Amino acid sequence: MTRTQRARAARLERIIEYRRRLTEQAQQRLAEESRAVSAAEEALDRLKQSRRELVQDLDCLARTLTDPVVLETGDLYQRWLAQQASEQARTLELARQREEAARDALLSQQREKRKLEKVQERWHAESSREARRQEGLLLDEFALSRYCHDRREEGAS
Repeated sequence: MTRTQRARAARLERIIEYRRRLTEQAQQRLAEESRAVSAAEEALDRLKQSRRELVQDLDCLARTLTDPVVLETGDLYQRWLAQQASEQARTLELARQREEAARDALLSQQREKRKLEKVQERWHAESSREARRQEGLLLDEFALSRYCHDRREEGAS
């Protein structure tokens, strides 16, 4: 392998290593965004569950003799839970969009890394073919030189 070829191989290896690091960072970002989506889903589920329980409790209280202030407070709390659930649903949607963007970025990085690895494989295959060709030429030259030398010795005898 010539000096230029070694330099080219080293440069390509550094680029591929850089792409690997970018891919790992994209994987970490996707994992973080997935955790954020899971957390937002859990928070939304908790709010919905609280709201369902509150509705059941208010229904039970409405059938009994209850202070109207308690029912009014329950209604206010129910509206507040609905508002919180709505905000959490928006947060969840944004988290899902960020997760999708992170997934797209990861796929893009993986494609770029694969492209460079294929270039490297092709370059190594081409380099080894060229090395075999050069070796074959050198062996042919040695064989021809040996043949010519042997012919001269036969002619001299």
